[in-house]
Amino acid sequence: MKRPLNEIIADAIATGILPASAATFIEHEEHRPWPVVLLTALGAWLAAIPLMGIIFLLCGDILTRNTGALYPLSLILCGVAVAILRRASLPLFIEQLAIPALLAGAATMSAAFYIDMSIGNASASVALLAIALAVLIPRNWLRVLLGAISCAFIMAAIVTLAASRDRDGFWMVVHGAMGIWLVADFVQRQHLRSVLVDRLATGWVLTIIVGLALWTGMTFLVGAAIHGGSAGTMDPLTQPLASFAQFASAALTLGGAVWLAMRWPALRKPWYALTAAVFTGLAVLMPSLGAVLMILALCVGSGRWGIAAAAGAAAAWIMGALYYQLAYPLATKALILIGAGALFALIAWLAIRDGAPVLIAGSAIPAPKETRAGRVGIALTAVAVLAIANIGIWQKESLIANGRPVLVELAPVDPRSLMQGDYMRLNFNLPQEVSQMSEGETGSARLKVAGTVNEKGIVELTRLHDGTPLAPGEIVIELTPRHGGHTLVTDAWYFQEGEAKRWEAAKYGEFRVDANGKALLVGMRGANLEAL
Repeated sequence: MKRPLNEIIADAIATGILPASAATFIEHEEHRPWPVVLLTALGAWLAAIPLMGIIFLLCGDILTRNTGALYPLSLILCGVAVAILRRASLPLFIEQLAIPALLAGAATMSAAFYIDMSIGNASASVALLAIALAVLIPRNWLRVLLGAISCAFIMAAIVTLAASRDRDGFWMVVHGAMGIWLVADFVQRQHLRSVLVDRLATGWVLTIIVGLALWTGMTFLVGAAIHGGSAGTMDPLTQPLASFAQFASAALTLGGAVWLAMRWPALRKPWYALTAAVFTGLAVLMPSLGAVLMILALCVGSGRWGIAAAAGAAAAWIMGALYYQLAYPLATKALILIGAGALFALIAWLAIRDGAPVLIAGSAIPAPKETRAGRVGIALTAVAVLAIANIGIWQKESLIANGRPVLVELAPVDPRSLMQGDYMRLNFNLPQEVSQMSEGETGSARLKVAGTVNEKGIVELTRLHDGTPLAPGEIVIELTPRHGGHTLVTDAWYFQEGEAKRWEAAKYGEFRVDANGKALLVGMRGANLEAL
């Protein structure tokens, strides 16, 4: 029987005859422009989803009375979809119609599993179903997706059956899944050379990468940007697992570094050894980093750039998440990150001075030589950064020295959050018209509020300032857009870790305000206006 071209190319890649870059040609025998694929898929899904909804509505009474009817219905849907997708030459519209049918059938059977079985056994059954569909359907992108699903549900099954749903249990489960991937990847590349196993393993390892990043928690600044609160903070592992996890993370990092140096002789330089040492130190602090760095090294060394890019992004995420971990004081974490950044800058300078080659598509080319223009550009950039930072500092120092001191009463709000060390969330009593106004209603303009100042220096904010002249005794303060609304300068007061008791008595925020309404929060006052 004549084999499809995509299967021949995939087998050649698996056996090492063709490079991994040839994989771009194995998805379809014919070139399909992505706009055509997108529009065709949209039309197919718009036609298929209502059809599936009608089928389930017509069969709803039967399914609710007899859950056993879910199995034949799901088998019919999956069987039809598999039969369509197994065809070597298939119109794009028909293929896109088969995908929702496959998803509907798989979802129906998964629901039946969870109705008839325990959560752990049902999760394992869903994983086996995903693997079976991957065996039956010769679509490589779909096999990657099914591999990812199988890994996720197998990990869920192990976590449930072992009753280890805490952070310790998930760390062990995800590293166990990585161990399975390492063995399967070695056997696949040395003995099996199977396209099916390669695609399933790709989906499997992508799930592991995502799982490690999620286990780590929120990365630097992302938690604050999405207003995640303390959900971005993760507690450390418990002993004795914490010590073992640190050792395992460091060992995986060193193992990946050694393997990559064996694959690329050009890396056998002092600066690379320093790089491995820095990453190993970070891996000790972050028990999820070592596994990601091992995956990164293995995939870079074997030319699997898509997985390597995902692992690199996860590694950056995990290193940034060190800022939110509770195992170390905030100042210590900041010093660690600053020190690591300085070491990486030194490593980059050493590598450039050493003339380290740059690897592109498997071939080495000399690193670009340092030029006078480049040195001048770096110097000007550094000067510009320092100038901008110092101008901002000078403006704030001037406002603190010359601004009018006023006090604004704090409104009730959740007093503490541990997302960034210790800080106190702030809320101020703003005029009702401002509280009801969203950030989008004002465009790029900054709102200002007017208020009266009493003899104690306390401001009562009474109205939105519309540009009209101020009444005697009134001042104007500019608002800051924050989280879809507006606040007075900031919604947080940061303080040193361990000083929460000191600031619990805060009743007023102390500001410095200039004639144009620019304000800066400089301190907190108690109920009797005493400085805290």
